[in-house]
Amino acid sequence: MNIPWLIFALLLALCAILGIAFVTPQDPYGEVEQEDGTMQRESLNHGYAHNKYVSMKQSGPGAERAEKTLWVAWVFGVVQILFFVSCLLLGASRHGKLGPAKVPFAVGAVIHICILSALYLSYRGFLAEDTHTLFGSFPKPTAWMIYGVWPFPIYFLIVYYIQFDKWHFTDDDQKRLDELLASRPKATSGDH
Repeated sequence: MNIPWLIFALLLALCAILGIAFVTPQDPYGEVEQEDGTMQRESLNHGYAHNKYVSMKQSGPGAERAEKTLWVAWVFGVVQILFFVSCLLLGASRHGKLGPAKVPFAVGAVIHICILSALYLSYRGFLAEDTHTLFGSFPKPTAWMIYGVWPFPIYFLIVYYIQFDKWHFTDDDQKRLDELLASRPKATSGDH
């Protein structure tokens, strides 16, 4: 597998997903009561003036607002995870081959995507329900983010730390570096 080309393809995919997000229509509109009691048609996506508290904005139902764009956010998150893991694999490849590094990174990518998917599904449920249950003092989607998505990259850090001498900078690499440094001409006192 050619990791640089995979990274390039993932970057193009990220750009395409952003383009899709910008052209996806956000069209839930509704009749909103104004201060004078008249009804006016307004977009429910970006907030509209609260009918009692003018300084406050309110929006329409969350499930309706996110219906067309929520899947774009999930796909963008999955591609970001694949990009991140591909960058890690770029550092772990030796002579164009991934070797044993591919297994723990692939497992980590799958687990990270599963955690992100759980966040996505809990958020979809959160938008549709009227009362919200808490987990660890947070609504479920927030709990998935704080307790799952954010700390999970530590897994990759631990894998890198444990396997660095085997995958990235081996004893043979150190010997080769020492040979290159020894073969370099000695600098005289006037050279900089």
